[in-house]
Amino acid sequence: MEVDIKALQDKIKENPNDYKTIEEYAIALSDIGHNEEALKNFIYLRKNFPENAQVLYNIGIILEKLKRYDDAVKAYEKAININPDDTDIMYNLAYAYIKIKKYDEAEKLLLEVIKKDTEDNNSYFHLGEIYSRKKEHDNAIKYLSKALELDNNDTIALFYLAYEYSEINNIDKAIELYNKVIELNQDYSWAYYNLASIYVKNGDDNSAINYLQSTLKVNPKDVEAIKLLVKIYSKHKKFAQVEKLLKQACANMPLNGDVHYLFSQVYKLLNSHVNYLKYLKLTERKISTFTGDSEKLKQEIKEAENKN
Repeated sequence: MEVDIKALQDKIKENPNDYKTIEEYAIALSDIGHNEEALKNFIYLRKNFPENAQVLYNIGIILEKLKRYDDAVKAYEKAININPDDTDIMYNLAYAYIKIKKYDEAEKLLLEVIKKDTEDNNSYFHLGEIYSRKKEHDNAIKYLSKALELDNNDTIALFYLAYEYSEINNIDKAIELYNKVIELNQDYSWAYYNLASIYVKNGDDNSAINYLQSTLKVNPKDVEAIKLLVKIYSKHKKFAQVEKLLKQACANMPLNGDVHYLFSQVYKLLNSHVNYLKYLKLTERKISTFTGDSEKLKQEIKEAENKN
């Protein structure tokens, strides 16, 4: 149901101390993306109700939307001190902790949440995510599997679980799960890419090429997929395909230094020195999007210039 923002504004004008309406107004502002204005209203409410956990909780939500995770944590911590048994606050605080990489703190809270609510699949998922980041693969698999028991169409949990199985070298299971991700969401480009990476390691370049092409069909700007496909094509001396791929990549990402650097290396292999130097210099112009070593790039340019 759509909230009438104007009607709420009018009610507040009539009674500036109508705190319930101010809260409704702030929530409505946030729902339509006016988070800075929403935050101002919640801060106003907090001045009047400094010990209200719900107000602090809402402030945390807005700060989270603004990606101010450190500030969100402070708001949630104050809220949980006031209302220590509120699982919603626990969950949101845990999520904010994950964002600032405080995994142990997040883990403790989420374990408390699932004690109180054994069917909170989001908490099981985030526990799996934490254990994945901590390289605790058995625990990651345990909690991600539980999340999927509660929601077997959770593609993100499936993707993480597939990754965990690949990490413990259960490749058949990883492939099965990545394919299930794709069945559920044909636009999940990372699933295609990870399948391609598995097939590269297994020496099946043809399958890898197919999955990388699917990756780029979904996300033409996936630089890692482009890099891997260039590597495979170059290995098999398919330089016409490399050139076609990189020209398309440059069209899609005209400001990407990594793509231009790839082009330079292909032309180096082809002994096309003029183009090699040209794309090295284009990489330098787009240095902010180049993920390699900028000092090594400068040295490479200098050496290429000296060969002219």
